[in-house]
Amino acid sequence: MSWLLYGIVFAGPRHGFEPPPMLPLGVGGAPVRLIEACGLGAAVSRGDWSELTPSVGRALAYAEVVEALHADRTVLPLRYGCVLGQESGVVELLRTQGGTYTERLMGLDGCVEMGIRVSTTEGGSSGKGDCGVKGPGWRRGMSSPFAGSAYLVRRKEFYAERERRAHEAAASSQRLRAALAGLFLRCKTEHCAALGPRSVFRVPLLSLQFLVKREGLPSFRAAVLRIDLTERASLLLSGPWPPYNFAMPDLQTE
Repeated sequence: MSWLLYGIVFAGPRHGFEPPPMLPLGVGGAPVRLIEACGLGAAVSRGDWSELTPSVGRALAYAEVVEALHADRTVLPLRYGCVLGQESGVVELLRTQGGTYTERLMGLDGCVEMGIRVSTTEGGSSGKGDCGVKGPGWRRGMSSPFAGSAYLVRRKEFYAERERRAHEAAASSQRLRAALAGLFLRCKTEHCAALGPRSVFRVPLLSLQFLVKREGLPSFRAAVLRIDLTERASLLLSGPWPPYNFAMPDLQTE
C-alpha cells in the first residue's frame, strides 16, 4: 500500500486553518485525508497504486479533490501520479520541501486561474495539415513533375499559413495582456502552431492562463467581455480553476 498525493495546502493552527470539510472520495473511490507537518498538509489517499494509467474517471476524481481543497483554501495541485511509499515519506516531504511549498502557496494565496482560448475563422489558404495529397495512385502521380510541383506549392502554403497564424497569435496575446493589464498577477501563453485539430468553422489559435485574485474576478470578467480582437477572432473564457498552471514543478514519484 502507498500514498497518492493530490495537493499541498496550509494546515494547522500555525496558519489559523481548521481541518478542511469532508473531502470527496478520491481516485478509485479511496478516502482522502490530510497528513500534516510543519504547518502544511498533503491531501492523500492510501491504496494499491500500481495501476494509475490516466483515464477520464481517474482524472475527474483527482480534479474533484483538488477543487474541493481549492474551494476552502489555497492549494498547490500536484501532477497526477505522484506516489510515496510510506506515510513517513509524506511527512519527510513536507519537512524537507516545506520552505519551497510555503513560498509558492503564499504566492498563490487568494488566487484562482482563469483561461482564455482564442479561435479564428479559416485563413486565406486551404489550411490543411497534410501537405501532400495521398489519394488513389498518389505514388504513380509523384513521378510526374506536375505532381512534384503541386506538392511543393502545398508545402509553401502550409508553412506560410503557419507563420501567419504565429504572427496573429503573438499579436492577439499582446492585445489581450494589454487589455487586462493590472487585473492579473501572472500569465502563461500556449500558441497552437499546428494547423489542427479544428472544427469546420473555427481554428484554435492560442490559449492563455491568468493568475487572478479572487476579489478581482468580476473586474477581470468584465474586461474580457469588452475585448474586441478582430472580426475573425472569438474568445472562450473558462474558470475559475485551481492554479494548475502556476503550481510547483513536477514531483518525482517513488
